[in-house]
Amino acid sequence: EWADLYQRDPAAFEARRKAVLALEMAKAGPALSAQAKMVLRKLEEQVEGKNDAERIQTSMVWMAASMRQLAGRMQDLSEATAQLERTVSR
Repeated sequence: EWADLYQRDPAAFEARRKAVLALEMAKAGPALSAQAKMVLRKLEEQVEGKNDAERIQTSMVWMAASMRQLAGRMQDLSEATAQLERTVSR
């Protein structure tokens, strides 16, 4: 559906994309929403004026960086949980 909309009406696609992103960011609460808006603004600045393939490549690089950051935070959480379990078991 999204791909079809993009092919038929890129302006409508962009409006819908922005609306969905705004709704999702609003769910995160004010503090996270502001941070998400800042990150999105930076990404959109980087892809501005690029063709579709370049936009996809840039977005994939950002997504990979985000996944690495998430993996690091998950590792930190795992280590903190293990430390807490060791403390409790003593």
